[in-house]
Amino acid sequence: MKKLRTHDFRAVRVPVSAPSKEPLPDVFATKGDYLVAFEVKAPRAKRAYFRKGQVEKLFEFLNLFGAYPQKLAVLAAKFPYKWVLKSVGKPDDYVIQKREKSNFKLDRFI
Repeated sequence: MKKLRTHDFRAVRVPVSAPSKEPLPDVFATKGDYLVAFEVKAPRAKRAYFRKGQVEKLFEFLNLFGAYPQKLAVLAAKFPYKWVLKSVGKPDDYVIQKREKSNFKLDRFI
């Protein structure tokens, strides 16, 4: 949240503790024409698993907001001492490895 806001995004965390049928991301942020929905995991292991159903909810959420021409679904893995952010183009099962590099960069939105 802090990092998004330092890059001039308007960001909100959606604290949902129980599984829900509603298409709510963990965090969503806007900046200009962009709407970004994040699914966030904090694994203790060297990989984070994102199930297709969770990713589908990101896309369902994004589709609710037609006013934004640029919409991105981002998977975020918070490993000890490292974040990996991965923009994805379709609902599917994903695994993020700690050794991976992010393909979503906040500074591209300056």
